[in-house]
Amino acid sequence: MAGVGKTTLARLVFNDDSVEHFDLKAWVCVSDDFDVSRITKAILESITSHPCDLKELNDVQVKLAYELEGKKFLFVLDDLWNEDYGLWEALQPPFRAGAPGSKILVTTRNTNVGKMMGAAESHNLEFISEEDCWEIFKQHALMNGSSDTSADLGIIRKKIVERCSGLPLTARTLGALLRGKGLDECEDILSSNMWSSPDKETDILPVLRLSYHHLPHHLKRCFAYCSVFPKDYEFEEKQLVLLWMAEGLIHQGERSRSMEDLGAEYFSDLLSRSLFQESSSDKSKFVMHDLTSDLSRWVAGTSYFRLGSNLEHEERWQNFKKSSPFILCC
Repeated sequence: MAGVGKTTLARLVFNDDSVEHFDLKAWVCVSDDFDVSRITKAILESITSHPCDLKELNDVQVKLAYELEGKKFLFVLDDLWNEDYGLWEALQPPFRAGAPGSKILVTTRNTNVGKMMGAAESHNLEFISEEDCWEIFKQHALMNGSSDTSADLGIIRKKIVERCSGLPLTARTLGALLRGKGLDECEDILSSNMWSSPDKETDILPVLRLSYHHLPHHLKRCFAYCSVFPKDYEFEEKQLVLLWMAEGLIHQGERSRSMEDLGAEYFSDLLSRSLFQESSSDKSKFVMHDLTSDLSRWVAGTSYFRLGSNLEHEERWQNFKKSSPFILCC
């Protein structure tokens, strides 16, 4: 299930000291676009730390096989959706050059994906306990046991853990949302109609929609702009701030502060609300959780251009409307 912690668990395994006996390690976010060439290039660039300029898939695979020859590797293919065995078969050839004991770890919401790939083992993540939900919530709500906020939230602890529904993502996001708020405001958020009226066209968690609803207006614009990024796209803080500046989304209200400083503050605020998170593969970059990415596209409306989109096949391009925000990034 979305938000249950698949990527987080895979990240902990990938970075654990006990797996250091692998010669090579690489992490690739696959998402719903199983592009064999892109994935192969991403693995090659990760293990060589150099960009790949080769154009033909065969050339890339020959180069990757050469790099893997006789070496034990650990690859993580995160968020894999496609059940097409032909694509998986096309990706495999270079892997056979690796040494025995090499491993490929896959995260997916679809058990059929594991069956298609011939998984040696599978592990279905269960919902976490109420106690664990509460611990995650406290970490992100910055409760310290001695503050008034801690005492207030303790009063409504039962309602909070019920809203978490055993999902770590919900606990984290709800903690960020309720951080620093008084008891009355927390009660209002926990009793909101958004919890009981999910959007039938998406599986966006109610707590994420609430997080967007409670954003200041200037942060809503900046967050909606992020719909231009494909899922699992890694971005740097400075890169995104400059894009916001170019689109006129940062308004210099205080003359003594530069737009770069204001943009950094906007970014920090969205990060603190768990709408951005640190990348698994590069700690200097950031990503959005799949559901958060869905949220940005949902709030942007039916009319937007997304980096990497094929507009000829985009249904929303055919249904272009001026009634919703128009976002363009080149």
